[in-house]
Amino acid sequence: MTLDSPARTSKTWAWTVLLVLLLALRLPAIVRPAGGDQNLYTYIAQRVTAGDVPYRDAWEQKPPAIFFVYAAFLPVAPVERLVGVADFTAAAIGAWLLVLLGRRMFGGHVGEGAAAVLLVLGDPGIQRLGGMNFRAQCETFIGLAITGALLLAWRRSPRPWHLVATGVCLALACWLKYNAILFALPIALAVAWPGDVAWSPRKFLASAAWITAGALGLSAIFLGYFIASGAFTDLWLATIGYNLRYSGETYAGAMDAAGYVVTLPFDHAKVDGLWFVGLLGAVLVLGFTRASRTSLIVLVWIAAAIFSIALNGRRGLPQYFLQAAPALALAASAGLAAMWRARREARLIAIGVAALLLAGLWRVGVESVPRYQPRVFGLPQTMENIAADLRYLKGETPREVYLARFDRNEGGKFSPLAVERLAARANSLAAPSDRIYVFGFSGGGVLVRAGRVSASRFFWSRPVVIEFEAGRPGYGSAGLLADLMRNPPAVVALQKHDWGLGEKAAGTLDSIRFFLDNPALRAWLESGYVPDYEDDVYAVWRRKS
Repeated sequence: MTLDSPARTSKTWAWTVLLVLLLALRLPAIVRPAGGDQNLYTYIAQRVTAGDVPYRDAWEQKPPAIFFVYAAFLPVAPVERLVGVADFTAAAIGAWLLVLLGRRMFGGHVGEGAAAVLLVLGDPGIQRLGGMNFRAQCETFIGLAITGALLLAWRRSPRPWHLVATGVCLALACWLKYNAILFALPIALAVAWPGDVAWSPRKFLASAAWITAGALGLSAIFLGYFIASGAFTDLWLATIGYNLRYSGETYAGAMDAAGYVVTLPFDHAKVDGLWFVGLLGAVLVLGFTRASRTSLIVLVWIAAAIFSIALNGRRGLPQYFLQAAPALALAASAGLAAMWRARREARLIAIGVAALLLAGLWRVGVESVPRYQPRVFGLPQTMENIAADLRYLKGETPREVYLARFDRNEGGKFSPLAVERLAARANSLAAPSDRIYVFGFSGGGVLVRAGRVSASRFFWSRPVVIEFEAGRPGYGSAGLLADLMRNPPAVVALQKHDWGLGEKAAGTLDSIRFFLDNPALRAWLESGYVPDYEDDVYAVWRRKS
């Protein structure tokens, strides 16, 4: 176990300069528009700061911590830059935590190497379209919280406050997504076998008690808030009931789920450079450190991330994989460093690893390129995205052109340009105190851009489209209709292409089709509204004068 920081050598300063430069490359991405999910979180964060309660007043399926994380950024970032600022902050803190954790666990400059790998290959800009929908996701902050928890726990004689803070970090990860409870396993290993300290059941139980106290303390605050607000049932239905149904839609059975766990890391390593070098590093760190305690913790950390991803379902959404980023970056740095130190004794292995890295640089990535053209882990796309951001910042690219490049090519499931157009039109039609209503995936984006309040707590449509809990008062299409009759909106927009196009669940209707096929909802719309405009994304109605 290495606890001492490396001396301030020229190499240390070189690493520092490199990390600062890599972090600076992320700054232009702050101007990129938020994705559909992040706009949902931003809208609820705005409602929280206005005194509303998640699920009771604004319904979403994610556990509540992400809304409060976003709310914390509202005072320091313009709403249109909130996601970019939050993601940049998470990257900076995550890199710093990895520097400290890598130094403590492996010594040398493993921490700096891990931070560099994270900043380069963990950049959402490597994903297509600049990673619009992959930034500042729940999984980003889960990875941050677990890295912090391991840094607090991995010490020879942790003080009680270290362990309480470890529990708080673990609980925060779980309140971001409940499946993060699996990360308790690497944390337990770090506490049970802290480096070269002998195993002591008494000390382990005492440490576990302090960690549990921290986790229960934060959880009590969250639960107390929702119980006092009369929103506990809504919290349970949204974050447990809905998510069980949502995840279960993707698996044919237990064997299908088990098969996905086995194939997931290898399939993703074919398209994601961080997974490729991280899994390669995991093999190297296990082989060259001979199953040391540090290597086992990193491997269990990666395994916990894989199972946590699988619990989300088999949709394979890129944001699910972000929670593994710190563990993979640390494994890559530690494994390659261990191989480099042993390169003379293991020359053939070193040559083989170099060949694998070259093969990965050539073929791993998401871009469709000819076989003779290397993908370089998607780094050319990163530079292309940064260049586009800089051209926009310098005023060389009109806003409409810049926003159009982020269209997801899914028939308008989330189109920033269409969202901005609808927000502007809604504001031209509605009085300052009027509410509006958007029935579709991108409802949050329109509400955030327009600075409006939704006429219904179902400000995105899928819970209604699948008639989730339709027999319960306040839910399903009947619950939506009751909201709309209680808070008549000035503008109604129905999204044309979202769930039928983007969801794998067979038979899921697009929002406009569901709304207009529902007799009660259609009668309400036609009795009080007239068509205003229609484009490829929305059909829009305005209130009759």
